[in-house]
Amino acid sequence: MKTRFLEYHLPVLLWLVIIFAFSTDAFSSNETSQIIVPALTYLFPTLSTEQIDFWHLTIRKLGHITEYFILAGLAYRCLRHEYGEGPETRVRTITFVVLAAMLDEWHQSFTAFRGPSIVDVGYDCFGAVWALWLITTYETWRLRSHSVL
Repeated sequence: MKTRFLEYHLPVLLWLVIIFAFSTDAFSSNETSQIIVPALTYLFPTLSTEQIDFWHLTIRKLGHITEYFILAGLAYRCLRHEYGEGPETRVRTITFVVLAAMLDEWHQSFTAFRGPSIVDVGYDCFGAVWALWLITTYETWRLRSHSVL
């Protein structure tokens, strides 16, 4: 039981803590701009201010997608271990991710420099759906390429 918790549940919990940390003021747009904007300016010196702002926003949204892509993979792994493979496990995974994304945005409503956004929940869910699509594609390929017949 203890080994199962460490192997399957703990990674999900640790990743949720990381997501919680990313939802604090330490990762607000003003804070990330102090790192991302100089990096973009150095790497692409011909970009205009508007282009820099666009790419800063794009990188932040890709962060949302990536965070929840990873969460969906970890949650699916945990839930598959508990409930087996099948569509129910995918539904449980996406339900878990949607709830985590909504709680994350709710948490941001209590921070000074961040705010909740249903659009960000959409980015989060996109990351989760993308992860589940890749998992399903891989599992389908694995079944077809390792046929018993």
